[in-house]
Amino acid sequence: MFVYGFLSTLLFFLSLCDSKRPITTLSYEDQLVKEILHKYRVRGKYGRPVRRFNDTLKVAFGMQLIQIMDLNEKDQILTLNVWDQYKWRDDDVEWNKTKYGGVDKVRIPWSKVWLPDIKLYNYADHRLDEQRKSLCVFHHDGSILWMPQAVYRSSCQIDVTKFPFDIQSCHLKFGSWTYNGHKIDVVFYENHDFIDLAEYVTSNAWEIIDVPANKNIKYYSCCPEPYVDLTFRLIFQRRATLYNYILILPCVLLTSITLILFWIPPESPAKMQLGLTIFIAFFILLKLLEKNLPPGTTKMPVLGIYYCLNMVIITLSSFLNVLVVNLAAYGQRANLPAPAKSVLFDVCAKVLLMNDLVRPFKPDSPGKPGAIVKDKLGEIDNKWSDDPMASTEVLVHLQKDSNLAPPPGLPEDNTLKQSSGLLASIDTKLSDLRDFIQGHKQRLSDKDKRERLVKEWKAIALILDRIFFVIYFGIIVASLAVIIPIITFSVQYTNTRMADASAKST
Repeated sequence: MFVYGFLSTLLFFLSLCDSKRPITTLSYEDQLVKEILHKYRVRGKYGRPVRRFNDTLKVAFGMQLIQIMDLNEKDQILTLNVWDQYKWRDDDVEWNKTKYGGVDKVRIPWSKVWLPDIKLYNYADHRLDEQRKSLCVFHHDGSILWMPQAVYRSSCQIDVTKFPFDIQSCHLKFGSWTYNGHKIDVVFYENHDFIDLAEYVTSNAWEIIDVPANKNIKYYSCCPEPYVDLTFRLIFQRRATLYNYILILPCVLLTSITLILFWIPPESPAKMQLGLTIFIAFFILLKLLEKNLPPGTTKMPVLGIYYCLNMVIITLSSFLNVLVVNLAAYGQRANLPAPAKSVLFDVCAKVLLMNDLVRPFKPDSPGKPGAIVKDKLGEIDNKWSDDPMASTEVLVHLQKDSNLAPPPGLPEDNTLKQSSGLLASIDTKLSDLRDFIQGHKQRLSDKDKRERLVKEWKAIALILDRIFFVIYFGIIVASLAVIIPIITFSVQYTNTRMADASAKST
């Protein structure tokens, strides 16, 4: 047993001596890697690389955006592909590069060294780890650079008020999870207080406007010490080109078609059919809008309000068209009230340039329907009543006073009787003719009144159609005047802030 112990001790000392002997077969880079790893084995990798425990370690952190992968509006999660940038200093691993053949940097596996525990605070991911680990680059002056690839999924408050011209603002908050500000001070990498866009791949769905960042010092309820974090903000706008063609343009066109309803004649059945068709088309567009919005949104988009307004307009236009059609068919049942007639015919028709339509219905208008025939009949009737020769008694007295000789072969009394019977027959026929003329005159008068009433109600229907057209045209123009400034403001904001972001990246 003594011999076995002696041999074991001897082999152990020989191995130590061998380890301290310089290795000439290794390159300078390999020698540096082995020395650095040996120091970490001796010191450990769980403590901060500082000389005194109360020293503050300064860790620089930056983020380089590669791609906007997704914005889940339903779950309100933003997914980004980024390159993280960490840099800190360890005085124990610095070396003189002239002593090692000019080697100024070496690569060490991340699992062998101490790493800062900087985490994403607003983490919203089901994965346990979001980073793809990479080697740490050690520089001869003791600085360490670590740039792992990462896919971050962070929570983001989505605001769809101006959809599809909405501008979203999402933030990513990074800081040490366990070390307070007295232990680790997190600063910006190379003083870049913005997200680096040098390697950014342009997104087809989103356009970046601005990428600011700021440093915060916050006190939490759990701990009295201050905690430092870096908050990177990503402001980006939705590319609305596709939505202009599938949501905006059809909506404007369908709204414009609504105006056609008030130009279709009231007696046409297409007046109601077109209104119902437009309402169904708007309902389909509203379903397309609903599919592109998160289901639990707290605010109604401006475009959705515009859609609902148009659907209300279409619904009201259907009711108004029914009213107009009913008024057009109401002519034979009632007279038009005098105040309404005065307002519509004298004021509205003049304002709407429809004087030619209502001129035949004014009291002093010449050439009314049937006026010529009625005037002729009245003239005949007046002449008949005023002519004394039209009386049968006058004709009889004239016949008695006349000295007409009787026809040859007839006595005088027979002549008188024959004349009286002829006059009576003529008087009877003339009376029948007079009654027929008076009855026909009355019938023409009643017909003219009915036709006049029907045409008046149709004129009212056309005037109301024109009034509704003007009102709807004003509503459509006003609604577009509200939507267009929103789009213009978004474009101006995009151009200004995008220029600032490009200047920062440069």
